[in-house]
Amino acid sequence: MIKKGLFWLAALGWAWNAQAAPQDFAKYFEIDLDAPLPTLEELNRKYVKPNVLYDKRYDYGWNIGNVFDDVFKLTISTYGSREKRMPDANEEALLNLLNSIPKSMYEYIGPYLHSVPGISEKILNMPGIKETKNRFPSRIAPQLADIEDLEFLSPSLYFVLMPEVWPQKMEMLEIPKIYKTTPKVAHDPKFYEELRKIVPPEKFMPGAEKVEKITRSDFRTMHPDKYSPLTSADIKAFINTLDEVDAFAKRDNNRLDLYNIGLLLDMYEKEHGTGLMINEVKDMVNPCQRLAQKLKIAGPLKENEFTSIVGKQGFTLKEWAYTCDKTIKAFRVSNVSMSTLQSILAYKHGIYNQSVTAFNEAVSGAQFATMQSVVEMYRAPMRDVLEVRKNRKELREKFIKMDNMLVSSPVESLD
Repeated sequence: MIKKGLFWLAALGWAWNAQAAPQDFAKYFEIDLDAPLPTLEELNRKYVKPNVLYDKRYDYGWNIGNVFDDVFKLTISTYGSREKRMPDANEEALLNLLNSIPKSMYEYIGPYLHSVPGISEKILNMPGIKETKNRFPSRIAPQLADIEDLEFLSPSLYFVLMPEVWPQKMEMLEIPKIYKTTPKVAHDPKFYEELRKIVPPEKFMPGAEKVEKITRSDFRTMHPDKYSPLTSADIKAFINTLDEVDAFAKRDNNRLDLYNIGLLLDMYEKEHGTGLMINEVKDMVNPCQRLAQKLKIAGPLKENEFTSIVGKQGFTLKEWAYTCDKTIKAFRVSNVSMSTLQSILAYKHGIYNQSVTAFNEAVSGAQFATMQSVVEMYRAPMRDVLEVRKNRKELREKFIKMDNMLVSSPVESLD
């Protein structure tokens, strides 16, 4: 089992050095905890709109004025023109999406598109979509076929009628072939005799006398940074903070507040050219450093409360964030499955490049960035992984107890 795990880790290291995507997004996942950040008041003032259902654009009914508002004038003058109601970027994204799915799915999507105001004629006149107007799907899942008056179902729910979305219909298209492998090196009795002399099995059997040795793994790292190696003592100290960190998340709406701050931070980074189209993937790659940023934005009260929690184990907020992210990434690598490893290898060797670049730049960029986020989630040096293996059981128990959520970010692996 250990050899198998180490083989996967070696293959993962090979994946990192393989061919990258046409556009490298690695720089977007780097976090500078010393960089200045806006205050929560500044973000709210800039990005949070007033909580009103409709802006009348006047204060009182007796003071409306006698000139059309410019925005209202533009709205009523262009409302009848369908082509102007959908921005070009959204139109192209929807066209690319429709072109990427099987034509057999059109009869479940087309009727709904024809019922949505503002969809451009270019989309509604697509071959396959045009013919679905006011038509009920021809193929119905057998689980729903006997429901009375099913034809009155809203077009927005036609997708549930598709037989393929029901588990009973899902089938594996290809059964993998199993190949028997034989060892390339023949069994050599002399080799194992020499090995027994060097490493006597008696010393490793149950009940054998343990020789306690103090190693580097037993010491804490002084002032850990983003690149300092982990030790088992560092990981144990991090584990000891998790109960109080989880209690902090569940207290005083802290989880919801920090989640909302994350949304504002995403908007801020996109405006300043440091954000991705799906910027939330940063929270998967470095959940703890992102949490430290959110705490700084939240203000001194929450930041000091959290710092006092991790400070009981000798961490500053920055040191805890670095130790936490390195531990989580190494934990993911130590549990990586063969399917995830194969996906990472396929991405790094450019197997997906041709199919993804068929979309426009915005869609393909989002696809590549999201795939690279998975690579970054599993980027951990072997030394850190070996230290985490010593504490893997305790980490797994803590993460399960926390519902795999570190305050407002998921921390578990995809496996």
